[in-house]
Amino acid sequence: MRPVKASLPLRVYSTGFVLIETMISLALVGVISVGIFSIFATHEVQNNRAEQYYLVQQEAQNLLIIMQRELARAGYKTNIAEVNPFIYNNDKIFNVNTRQDCITYRYDRNEDRIFSGENFGFRLYNGGIQLRKGSEVGCDGGLGWEMISDTASIEITLLKFTVVQQSYTSPQRMKGYVTIALSIRHRHLMDIELHFFRNTSARVFL
Repeated sequence: MRPVKASLPLRVYSTGFVLIETMISLALVGVISVGIFSIFATHEVQNNRAEQYYLVQQEAQNLLIIMQRELARAGYKTNIAEVNPFIYNNDKIFNVNTRQDCITYRYDRNEDRIFSGENFGFRLYNGGIQLRKGSEVGCDGGLGWEMISDTASIEITLLKFTVVQQSYTSPQRMKGYVTIALSIRHRHLMDIELHFFRNTSARVFL
C-alpha cells in the first residue's frame, strides 16, 4: 500500500508542472504572433507608401515630359523664308496669364504653313493640368481644354510658367526659354508632396 500512496502526490505535481509549461508556451506563442503581425503590418504600410510615392513621382515625370516636348514646338513652321503666322503680336512665342499658371502657344501641327486655329497650351485647373487642343478659348475658358493628369489620386498644388525671350538679327529669329515649376502631391497621403523645376526652349524664325 505504501508504494501506491507515495506515487499519488508525484502524479499531481507532474500534471501541474505540465499545465504551467503549456500556459507559458501559449503566452510566448501569442507574443511572437503579435510581433510577427506588427512587423508584417509595418512592412505593408511601408510598401504601400513606397508605391504611392513612386506613383506621384511617375505622374510628375510624365507631365513634365509632355509639357517640355510640346512647348519646344511653339512657333514652329516649315518654311523659314515666309512670315511666321504662328507667333503672337510683338513677336511673342508664348502668352502667359497674370497668375503664371497658364501658357498658350501656336505651331504648324499639320505642316501646311497656314495658321488654322492651331492654338495650344497648358493650365492649372481644379488641382489638375489641362491641355488646350486647337481651341480658341483662353486661359479662363471652360470648353476646349482636356485634363491630362490623374485627378483621382494626384493633386497639382502649383504650376508656374516663367518665360524669357531673346531676339537675334542674323538670321532674324527669336528664342523663348520657359521654366516650369511644378508641385504635386497624393490626394490621400498628403505628406507625399514633390517639387520640380524643368527648363525648355523654342526657337522660331520670324
